[in-house]
Amino acid sequence: MAEKQVDSNIFNRGYRSPLEAGEFNLRQLSLHSPSNPNAVLLDSPTSFIELCIFEDLFSNVLKGTLVFVDTQGLVETLPIIGDETLILSYSTPSGEGTKTSTDSVTNRESRTQAEETYKQRFKVYDIQEVRAQERANFYKLFFISEEYIFSSKMKVSKGYKGRRYSEMVQDVMNKVNEKISKPLHKKIYLEQTETLQNVIVPNWSPFQAINFFASRAISGDISPADITDPNNADEKTLPIGALYFFYEKLGSGFYFESVESMILKQKQQNEIPFYQYTPKLSEGRSSNLGLGFFGVENFEIKSSFKSIENLRRGKFGSKLIAYDPVRMKYEVIKYDYYKQKNENVSTDFDTQTETITQNPENVTDDSNRIFSDFVGLDVSALDKKVNKTISSNSDYVGSNEAVINLFTTSKEHGEVFKPSANGSSIGVKNDTFKDGEALENSVERWLLQRQAQTQEFGSIVVSFTVPGNSARHVGDLIRFEVPSTIPNDSSSPGSVRFNHQLYGGLYVVSKIKHIITRDDYNMDMELMKNSFNTRIPGQETESAN
Repeated sequence: MAEKQVDSNIFNRGYRSPLEAGEFNLRQLSLHSPSNPNAVLLDSPTSFIELCIFEDLFSNVLKGTLVFVDTQGLVETLPIIGDETLILSYSTPSGEGTKTSTDSVTNRESRTQAEETYKQRFKVYDIQEVRAQERANFYKLFFISEEYIFSSKMKVSKGYKGRRYSEMVQDVMNKVNEKISKPLHKKIYLEQTETLQNVIVPNWSPFQAINFFASRAISGDISPADITDPNNADEKTLPIGALYFFYEKLGSGFYFESVESMILKQKQQNEIPFYQYTPKLSEGRSSNLGLGFFGVENFEIKSSFKSIENLRRGKFGSKLIAYDPVRMKYEVIKYDYYKQKNENVSTDFDTQTETITQNPENVTDDSNRIFSDFVGLDVSALDKKVNKTISSNSDYVGSNEAVINLFTTSKEHGEVFKPSANGSSIGVKNDTFKDGEALENSVERWLLQRQAQTQEFGSIVVSFTVPGNSARHVGDLIRFEVPSTIPNDSSSPGSVRFNHQLYGGLYVVSKIKHIITRDDYNMDMELMKNSFNTRIPGQETESAN
């Protein structure tokens, strides 16, 4: 079979306006070695085979692979030994002018203005020989964001007193950037966290420390005005964003933010990218630019229920036993998918008999609960109500015994251990709290909440492949419409409804694999959502109140 002719313009570093979805400009792809001052270009049609870049909401940095053919003994002469820097620069037509519809874009100039260029630096860390031939060898390079290398060779040993987790993230990233030339510093987008904390970082790498901060952070950046309960115009509801991520977007920088804030801020936008399942596109790219960018030929439902896993990991119910070793008291916090109660168990310790006396339980009602419902990714109003993924009558719900957590708490220490008028502390014989700065770790607010939201966020996982678009990134909110299998009414025979009750609606992009070859650019995308498109039968309508 004859080799496919490659359009040399694809590799032109000058400007070229792509004509259809999937085209791109590979402006620069070069390899730089500290042992060799001469940069090696890998973007020629004779050497370049395939470039893959991975964005992942669950990964701190970008990763990727590069497949190239070596006819000049590059691996030996450069040499490639895992100490190289890969510089990438490329652009595509964003197609954003068509993101809310599938209308064609006929104005070439409008597409010219939409094109954006992205530049990124990576560190090579491994190489594999894919195939060997008589006069050429095919190799695969593995690369990663250079910040990961600097984070891995550093340790943070520092105490933070009365600081927000978001401030700690900024401080730690400043230490990483000290190792990188200032013009190469990436932007850091921070969502402010709520509570002040005292934290000691015990000789961890920067990314290890940041992931620890993310696991305990509570959002303080979501305005109550962002969400209004449509059933009560005067009532403002504020979700507790306890599911934080620290991740990198291609060409943009690092993000430290909660999924709830991510969802809310984008739901308020007038234009959300619209992808539609449209089979029979395999015969060729559509001349309709909108359909070409946003038409999905096939998709896969990778996960939908995971009922057993959700049960075992606390989505439907869990319990926290928060014990205070200083005050010798404990508190039981219960989480339920439909009802949340806070059980305050009062305890007294008799020092003579060394026994604990437990007073009757005081169970607060739902009006004083400390949890909020996860913001729904359904197409309903911007409120805290979620179209649940399981019925209230299900055998999976109604118990808190599936997951039991034991954790120390410092609840109310700031109040109990206030310094007295003479400068001493109440109930404490040493000077530990003499400054009156005992801060709560807020474990009662984030542990069960994050545990449940982690499972809830990935309730439905869908993947598909679409033409590449450099404007699309992880963390984006998109609408994916899937044809309903419900028969249409007789008045419109043969018509199709794009409103699947379960799998249609809004999703968050959780993973993207950018795949650039000699003649095309595609993206493998993975999407997540936490709620169905419509309310299922058997859901308690008042559960989110």
